[in-house]
Amino acid sequence: MNKIKAISISDRKGTRKNNVDATNLIADFGLENDAHGGRWHRQVSFLAEESINSMRAKGLDVVAGNFAENITTEGLDLTALEVGRHISIGPTELVISQLGKICHTRCAIYHQAGDCVMPREGIFAVILRGGTIKVGDVIKIEEKISRSAAIIGSKETEAGLGDALQRIVREKFKPAFIRFDAITTKEGGSLTAILDDLTCTQKTSEIVVFDPSGNLGLALTGYARKENRPNCYQREGSAIFYCRTLAELEGL
Repeated sequence: MNKIKAISISDRKGTRKNNVDATNLIADFGLENDAHGGRWHRQVSFLAEESINSMRAKGLDVVAGNFAENITTEGLDLTALEVGRHISIGPTELVISQLGKICHTRCAIYHQAGDCVMPREGIFAVILRGGTIKVGDVIKIEEKISRSAAIIGSKETEAGLGDALQRIVREKFKPAFIRFDAITTKEGGSLTAILDDLTCTQKTSEIVVFDPSGNLGLALTGYARKENRPNCYQREGSAIFYCRTLAELEGL
């Protein structure tokens, strides 16, 4: 049976989480009193007990919450779920928003074992309907799969135009959630890696590359044009839109 093995929260990021018997899921935020909550696409993190067991087999003395996961599952193959899939736990409803993660710094577990399962086998979700969940609750995989959307731009763009961009993307594409991925260099050096992840791993429905500076356009040269439309591209099952202004985005 697919169920909750443990629930874990922490009041600070970057620390191992503490186990609790029950908690409240707050819609469009996360777990009550958990530092990772917020209006973003990684509101709740999941890791399977079976994944933790694989680390115990390597000699680590670890328990649920040590990988900073909020919900430890039992009996559920998290890696088989796809972005956009709806799940329900008790009265709550969530949608899977990310598979795995990129760890920019190695955690203590990695340094101990030379490996960590969270980047490969952990998944994340956003909360559509809140409520109280508890250890032992059944996790139901729903048939519904919703669209997903991503915006790629600079951190300055996210700070200054993030709300406007999300409003337009939400109205135009009707996704269950929107994620923002920040370019780390002026030349867009990380754009290729971000697009590889969004198209091949996350299989994001619609991706907007917002580039007021015009520095990122060349990175899309090798992508197939979508329906002969300028600045619209197709890769795998993802549609990619290149825009330099809000007006261009609204006019798609």
